[in-house]
Amino acid sequence: MAGRATPPKGHTAGNFVAEWFGHRVWPRLDQSITARTNQSRRACPFLTAATSEPTGCVKFAPGWTEPYGVCTISSDSNGSQQDWIACPYRTFDQHFTLLATAVRSAYGEPDGTSLVLLPLTVLHREDQRQMLRQGFADGARVFLFSAQKLGGEIDLPETDSSPGAAVDMSVIEVTALDAAGKPVEFGKHLFYEIQTADFHGSPLHAAKHLREICAAGEPDLNYHAALADNIEIAGTGVEGPNKANIFKRTIYQMIFKIELARHADCAGFAIVLPVPVWDSWLRHLGQPTLVQVGDDPTRVTLPEADPKMASTAAPATIYVFDIDSGSAEVPSPLRIVKRVSCSAAALAHYAFTVAADEALKGSVIATFRSAFEERALRGWNNQLRKSDKKRV
Repeated sequence: MAGRATPPKGHTAGNFVAEWFGHRVWPRLDQSITARTNQSRRACPFLTAATSEPTGCVKFAPGWTEPYGVCTISSDSNGSQQDWIACPYRTFDQHFTLLATAVRSAYGEPDGTSLVLLPLTVLHREDQRQMLRQGFADGARVFLFSAQKLGGEIDLPETDSSPGAAVDMSVIEVTALDAAGKPVEFGKHLFYEIQTADFHGSPLHAAKHLREICAAGEPDLNYHAALADNIEIAGTGVEGPNKANIFKRTIYQMIFKIELARHADCAGFAIVLPVPVWDSWLRHLGQPTLVQVGDDPTRVTLPEADPKMASTAAPATIYVFDIDSGSAEVPSPLRIVKRVSCSAAALAHYAFTVAADEALKGSVIATFRSAFEERALRGWNNQLRKSDKKRV
């Protein structure tokens, strides 16, 4: 674990653990009883919402005997403080905002109609089986989903001529039950991806300080007052996101899975991106001009390089979301700020052609050559820095 020391009092720039065990600890402090309870008991309110039973945080670090609970990190990496998602389970707010919206869109279900969304890990419980049966009886559409800790990621197997891949979250519609209420027929599936951030360093220094102030066990009534007096500990050792790596590790998987969504049994592909990740992606896509769809300014599309491709493209949507930190609810719910329809061909065009064209127009090659020539001169004079030698 490395990184900066604890910032001085009043320091508000840089990187900080923003949410810990589901509740905000920086820049403002959620001092609700719910926050104090979840943080003291090391609970995950998001897995609790997904499973309808109390569930602890599942994020453990080597050598730690209790979870470290970092949900989001606030960073000014894009020029202003934004919340970057550090844990995929943070996308399960108490309203299932993202998953329900993606399912409605992919399956053509209007807002306001009833959905039943259940993880595979609850199907053995009678109360959840009853929800499933009641959903059918009420005419609701019923969906099951599987993800890490909620049934496991389901793999797309490799073949002799294609790579394998894991799907972050797999969703499938249940279309019929047997006499005992067990799912026996299934409709279309949905590929659903969750984009979290990679970080240059570890948040464990900050998490260690937070747990020292808030011991595990029953809620300490003095905990929040002590943290408020030392809120800068949330920035101890915390480093910013690795924006280039976030994009690189995702773009191929996206393009591949969007094309697989052409299959007749697939309802489409959806990926949920936090606002700061989307902001950083726009540069990787060459700062494209998005086209509004209809009257809703939040619904846009990434234009095709060849307009004739639009009619044959597989259905895919990027859901850009933010944490609604101004809400009175705890934990803070999520809100969708943009829905970007796109195709694999459009993503490939902007990521690999437009961005490169923009780099050439921006004289990056001239800058590269100048840096190379200047470093060669330093090498001649035996003046290369340690950092230069590492890069060589």
